[in-house]
Amino acid sequence: MAVHSAFGDESPAVAVPETEQQSDSDSDPANQTDEDAVFEHILVAVDEEMDERVGEVALALAARHGAQVDALSVVRMNASVDHWDMVVERREEAAEEALDALGEAAERAGVSLTKQLRYGTPADEIAAYADHHDVDLIVAGEPNRTGLRRFFSPKSVTDCVRRAASVPVLTV
Repeated sequence: MAVHSAFGDESPAVAVPETEQQSDSDSDPANQTDEDAVFEHILVAVDEEMDERVGEVALALAARHGAQVDALSVVRMNASVDHWDMVVERREEAAEEALDALGEAAERAGVSLTKQLRYGTPADEIAAYADHHDVDLIVAGEPNRTGLRRFFSPKSVTDCVRRAASVPVLTV
């Protein structure tokens, strides 16, 4: 292997002795044992607007690594909402439908999934759940925010989770 410089010459890179090099089969995730698993516990942030791909990616990772999946949906609680009971009820129904859909997909994929419903500020609840439940990875969707929505709300829940979480966050 050589390192290319801006001056066009090639200088040798640091060589790794043959005995220390890994074979392709050693680095293939499909050949890893449970002891080698990178992710043992994956948290999927679920909401009613979640893109199907978010769940697919999380379930594929879980299947590959033999990981447990927790699907967490947080019902946002706003003190300024009129007709509070109706709003919360609609949010709960939407959250439960999204959790059920992911649960069905997990069942088809043969992945163990636990559904969780919480109340509060989504980013705070997601980060706290990850900390308290030994989560190795958070999988979340990146919303498609354009125009006025981006102007009035420059930070998405996923942005806030990324900043608050103490574990890696995979954005789909």
